[in-house]
Amino acid sequence: MDKKLWKLYFKTLLFTLVGLCGVLLVLYGIFMYMIEGVNRQTIDENSLSVNEELSMYANQGITNIALFGIDTEDGENKGRSDAIMIASVNGKTGKIKLISIARDTYVDVPERGKTKINHAYAYGGAALAIQTINENFDLNIKDYVTVNFDSLADVIEELGGIDLEVTAAERQQINNYLLKGEKLQETGMVHLTGPQAVSYSRIRKIDSDVMRGERQRKVLECLFQKALDINPLLYPSYVKKFAPMVETSLSNEEILKLASVGLKSGLTLEQAGLPNDNIDSYGQTISGVWYYVYDIDQAADMVESFIYHDIPFDQYGKEEGREPDTE
Repeated sequence: MDKKLWKLYFKTLLFTLVGLCGVLLVLYGIFMYMIEGVNRQTIDENSLSVNEELSMYANQGITNIALFGIDTEDGENKGRSDAIMIASVNGKTGKIKLISIARDTYVDVPERGKTKINHAYAYGGAALAIQTINENFDLNIKDYVTVNFDSLADVIEELGGIDLEVTAAERQQINNYLLKGEKLQETGMVHLTGPQAVSYSRIRKIDSDVMRGERQRKVLECLFQKALDINPLLYPSYVKKFAPMVETSLSNEEILKLASVGLKSGLTLEQAGLPNDNIDSYGQTISGVWYYVYDIDQAADMVESFIYHDIPFDQYGKEEGREPDTE
């Protein structure tokens, strides 16, 4: 290659790199604009009791995050996490696993003793709630996302509502605790508005806190499907609109990394809950307060098997030795 061709080659390469950097800067600027309304909080990772032994699975590209739903409409329970979930995101496979923990679960809250797991958030905010999850379930959670139930209703409303199967008993409960909007008139497969969907996710008096967690996961699954159906060109407007409804400890870089998982083809969502039919559990009144009591050590092992070895709760103990899902 002669001297003139070398110069042309390097000029072309230089202009390409400069152009690429310019495009990336513009995209990053758009991203920063979209999420500028997020309520960002920092937490001391040294106080979270992170299980460092899980670093053995670092090559799987799995990130665990705590999700909290806060109900500030209920003055008696203000500040308690009405919904507690673990979101496990596999950056390699595009698989998302969602595990709900019954809010009445009897656990040891650091420096507070034995009590309901949802009290941790009221005692010490997200940091203590994460530490409680890590210590009881042997996890490595370092970040969280918190959404107020009022905000969740707005999100669902903006997305056009969701479709769910609702029983007559559930319809009655939805209407009894509906904070605003029209009451639900039908049962079966129905279309729920944002407030109706949130009221549905709060139901537990007709059955149990476990079923309450299942309802919450159903609502999130509907939102997950809604998000997949949205025209990607509309993502920026939705992110900009919903950002102020979220509180999180995730950095911009971490949000970008997690958002990139959503671009993978074959994105899937798997769900589970604690307690469940595969672990002995019972309700017990202790000092006048009702709790869900079950083997927390076994639950921790089930969670690790589900997240890192792709063993569903209903297969726990039946498929020992199954290889981790790293494809």
